[in-house]
Amino acid sequence: MNRESYNEAKVVLEEITRVLKEDNLSTEEKQKLELSKAQLSGQLLSIWWPFDWTRRSIMIALFLVGLYGLIEGSTHFLWAWPVLVLFSPRMVDEISFFIGRIFGVLR
Repeated sequence: MNRESYNEAKVVLEEITRVLKEDNLSTEEKQKLELSKAQLSGQLLSIWWPFDWTRRSIMIALFLVGLYGLIEGSTHFLWAWPVLVLFSPRMVDEISFFIGRIFGVLR
């Protein structure tokens, strides 16, 4: 997925969310829109590297901190690498799916 298709999917997802908040939809239309919303959310969260420079910069900084810890032999700085994965959209998707399955089973 490139930046252009990512931005298009994000705009469409926002529009679907806005339409779903309105209560003038039939049950069938609402189900179709919810399915489309889930599919678009999956597409947006399927990338490993974020497109926005804020999260990308944080990921680079955390990688460098972990690398410094590896070179200097400090295990405290190596904890930056497990935190690093929390800024990847793909890992956020996988973690939220896993938590959803756990709590879905517990109910």
